[in-house]
Amino acid sequence: MMIMGASLVYPVLPVVANSLGISIGQIGLVLTAFTVPAVFLAPVGGTLMDLRGRKLVLVAGLLLYGAAGTAIAFVDSLPWLLALRAIQGVGYAGIMPLVVVLIGDTFSREQETTAQGVKVVLDRATLLVLPAAAGVLAGIAWQAPFLLYAAAIPLGLAAARYLPEQPMERHAHAPSYFREVFLASLRVRSMTIFSMSSMRFFIETSFFVYLPLFALNNLDVAVNRGGLLFTVFAIGSIVTATTVGSITRRFDRIPLVIAAFLAQGLCLLASSMAGSIWVLGVAMLAFGLANGVISPAQKSLLTQSVPGQLRGGFVAADRIAQNTAKSIAPVVAGAVVVLTSIETMFQAMGAFAIGWALVAACLELRGLLRPADVQATNPATDL
Repeated sequence: MMIMGASLVYPVLPVVANSLGISIGQIGLVLTAFTVPAVFLAPVGGTLMDLRGRKLVLVAGLLLYGAAGTAIAFVDSLPWLLALRAIQGVGYAGIMPLVVVLIGDTFSREQETTAQGVKVVLDRATLLVLPAAAGVLAGIAWQAPFLLYAAAIPLGLAAARYLPEQPMERHAHAPSYFREVFLASLRVRSMTIFSMSSMRFFIETSFFVYLPLFALNNLDVAVNRGGLLFTVFAIGSIVTATTVGSITRRFDRIPLVIAAFLAQGLCLLASSMAGSIWVLGVAMLAFGLANGVISPAQKSLLTQSVPGQLRGGFVAADRIAQNTAKSIAPVVAGAVVVLTSIETMFQAMGAFAIGWALVAACLELRGLLRPADVQATNPATDL
């Protein structure tokens, strides 16, 4: 459900822009309005889930996300669209870190990477059909895809009725809790793990916002067919996410993530020079294969870096970095596109990904990314 927050919107952006008269430089605001609330509210959600429990945040977030997203189908102006996307982003801000935290609460260290991979598989399975379906619905009316967000409402009601609260030891005093989360976040390893998700979403958001326009303008691919590129990406991600547990038993997770970012950088460079839909499709497949490694490995590194009673706040700190990247990516990408071209923006993002991989590799070789001992007071249960 949460993956729909951005993935449902990417393929229909050209139709929305045309219907509401949005310029090419402003089109990214539809994504930015959604992600900005999470920059400021992720710490609030993380604190609430650690100090007051997981269930409250989950139920409230799902209901708000579903109601605001569905309401978009009934507006006809950019200001209203952005306002409702911002409200929807408030619900998203609470739920996204909580999903990762709940998996970390439930599974042991040996099984958690596999469990995070299962989450990625479910996310990407949605991408197999959602972008294509959204493109078809947008061909009927630009508002139609947003009706799909209504499914979050019964999901929230089901969570309120059936989801048990996770038993765990909680901090009695907020100041000591904030201090421990802050100190854990300042480690070089922690900041590198945070940068993995922010880098992933920065280049991915920039790439995906303008991918349908690139396919339409440069390769004459219609919007409803352009959505299939995201399906190809999802297939690649599923292939590696389903096997990431066995992969990480043979190779360390940080070097794997570094290699995957290097591959994504090369995919972006190849996409900028694509002369046919087939070349772009191969690049999207390879981009997805790398994503299927980065996403679960980073989440597992994140939740295993602190004890359970700090997990919500630590994951929320990661989400601050991640959602800052998501929010500024469309603005930065839009500025580059306006000043140069979509192809140049793809190349800049590719160079950025490769540069990050080289810096992270240097830190790894110098031993600065070694894990600290984590003593969890609420050991996870093997399932």
